[in-house]
Amino acid sequence: DGNLDPSTRARGTVQLVTEGKILRALLEDLASAGGGDRVDVAMFYLSERQVVEALLDAQARGAEVRLILDPNKDAFGRQKGGVPNRQVARELVTRSGGRIRVRWYDTRGEQFHTKLVVVTRGESMTVMGGSANLTRRNIDNYNLEADLRFRVPAHSPLAQEVSRYFERLFTNEGGEFTLPVEAYWHQGLLKRILYRFQEFTGFSSF
Repeated sequence: DGNLDPSTRARGTVQLVTEGKILRALLEDLASAGGGDRVDVAMFYLSERQVVEALLDAQARGAEVRLILDPNKDAFGRQKGGVPNRQVARELVTRSGGRIRVRWYDTRGEQFHTKLVVVTRGESMTVMGGSANLTRRNIDNYNLEADLRFRVPAHSPLAQEVSRYFERLFTNEGGEFTLPVEAYWHQGLLKRILYRFQEFTGFSSF
């Protein structure tokens, strides 16, 4: 923030964002990403269309974009059909020509409930996390959601811890945490239509 003195910028800042302001802040952060930058997303639900397009745009500008998503197959002891993450993952990978990389958290009855977006630009990092999934219901003023948005130096302890967390899961460092996108490569037209209908209308569980 240009209004802050240099010592404050060196330490970093934190901002509370709620409901629709989460979407506005997220789109602002993604719009800033370009060549040489990196966008990492770890998310339980991803379906909001503006966010999908912003991720594609960031990659088209040269940013490295990586995602870890829940496969949407487990929910409190019952099986789910993969909507919406499998449809969104297919779209992101296909439309980016494979340059957007997606991996699935390897759930075994539990859910990957992380809600984290990280944008790294040079020596700075923006980290957003909290209660909000990236869905219309969560970040378009329908639910009472709240996130914290940190802006910190890329060498700060928080930034390093966040980076280690994501890298460990994405690369399976020290364990087997994630699966390649092909593990849940969804091709069904009906479920793609269902996802778009549910996201548009809000008549959904996400």
